[in-house]
Amino acid sequence: MDPNLKMSSNMNINITQKAMKFLQKAKKNKLYIKRIVVTQCCIPLSTPPAVRKGSPRKPEDFHEFIFDGITVYYDRDLIPKPKLTIDTEGLGLSERLMVSDWVIKY
Repeated sequence: MDPNLKMSSNMNINITQKAMKFLQKAKKNKLYIKRIVVTQCCIPLSTPPAVRKGSPRKPEDFHEFIFDGITVYYDRDLIPKPKLTIDTEGLGLSERLMVSDWVIKY
């Protein structure tokens, strides 16, 4: 098994090297993945979840996983995925965390 992969409750969470460096630079050892609801003209749109540094305001609304010293909170309203990869996008001041393998099917 890949040492960067952690199996928890049937969910594999992979945090890339770039995302780990981003968290280390920000001095954070926690992140959370939350559902985003976008409503356009009465029609909710499916979007990938947001990934934020730190702890959520209501941790009881999240599943908690540990990966290589990083606590990952996963929104209970999101469908559990068999595999989830957390990476970064952007450069410099616009760099942010993201779920890189989230697939939306219409």
